[in-house]
Amino acid sequence: MRKDSIGIGVHPGHVVLCLCASVLLVAAVRFSHAAVRAIPGSPIQSPGTSSVQPSAVQPAGIASPTAIQPAGASVTPPAIKPTGQPGASAPKLMPPDENDTDAERIRKLEATALANAKRGSAAERLAARTSWLLGLLYLHGEHTQVDRAQARKWFERARTLNEPLANAGLAWCEIDGCNGPPTPRAARPYLASLKAANPGLALFLDWEIQQRMAPVQAGANSPQTSNHLSTQNMQLLRQAAQAGNTSAINELGLNNVAELHYDLALQQFTKASDRSPAAASNARLLRVRMEQSHQADAGKSASDRAENWYLQARRYHRGDGVPSNYTEAIRLYQLAAAAGHQASRRMLELIYSRPAPGGSVNIAWMRQLASMDVTAEGAILSFSAPPTPLLFVRDLTPLYEFIPQEWRTDRSLGQR
Repeated sequence: MRKDSIGIGVHPGHVVLCLCASVLLVAAVRFSHAAVRAIPGSPIQSPGTSSVQPSAVQPAGIASPTAIQPAGASVTPPAIKPTGQPGASAPKLMPPDENDTDAERIRKLEATALANAKRGSAAERLAARTSWLLGLLYLHGEHTQVDRAQARKWFERARTLNEPLANAGLAWCEIDGCNGPPTPRAARPYLASLKAANPGLALFLDWEIQQRMAPVQAGANSPQTSNHLSTQNMQLLRQAAQAGNTSAINELGLNNVAELHYDLALQQFTKASDRSPAAASNARLLRVRMEQSHQADAGKSASDRAENWYLQARRYHRGDGVPSNYTEAIRLYQLAAAAGHQASRRMLELIYSRPAPGGSVNIAWMRQLASMDVTAEGAILSFSAPPTPLLFVRDLTPLYEFIPQEWRTDRSLGQR
């Protein structure tokens, strides 16, 4: 080759390499075509069919992933309840410190009740419940002097903080009077909100309202004191008792004692005794009375039975250890008089000597005769000793059962 000519020089080794590469490329293409022809094609499915061969071939390198399970999860976890919603646990109230004075205990409660807590938080619920407790303590004189105005103030704060039972405290303040004379009718608006939280208490307070607003009934067929239950309100009282209200159950027991249904009364007192000191006291007293009555009737002569009827009549006439019941008193006087008891005859003569207009029993005259002694012969009547305190009792208010046991001193017994 001449050095001055224009062209491209090709080395013989390069030509050989190019030819070898071309041969290898052609061979690879032919092998791939043969492999494609060797794989049988899957049958074409018509649209809408869902038949799947059990051994369907999956594309190379693609596998169906298994469902991912959370680590350690073997059961479905319980649903999380939002804070402050129904179902959240009630806040635990502060117990009284045995080393504190009553004044220190009240101060600690007031500090908790007045805490500036976030709306809807557990701290706010605790402040609401503590305010409710303070209202109860001031209302009943537990660890402090009775102060109804303070009680109402704390009930109002508890209601502001969404404590549902606070409506019961405010309703009772209207029924019984916390800042002035009682206004039972004004208590009704609080009962609608209370009914959802405690239907039994709402029903009993409704019964209390009707009792306070009802006129005193007195007639020939049923001379009664205000302790006797109106038949118009009995259904409401029974509904409250069926809903589990302790005061309603105790009230039914008192009514059954007045009507001499001692077995039923004992069942009701016993049922309410766990939450009501009054019901527990009534159950103990009634058991003693029933045992004494059985012993007194055994082996008695006719004159002894007449004397026993007279003594029972005096108890019902005077309200001595039992609720006053003039109807029962007159019935027992008549039994004793029929058996020849002279004092019973004189009492009946006096009762009917001053009838009310229309010929019915004169309730005012019955009250006067209750304090007179007719056992002595002659026309002069002497005043007898006043009756013993009423031993069948009620709790001071129907709210007493809501005071936690550790905050009670069991002094809240009395008459309403």
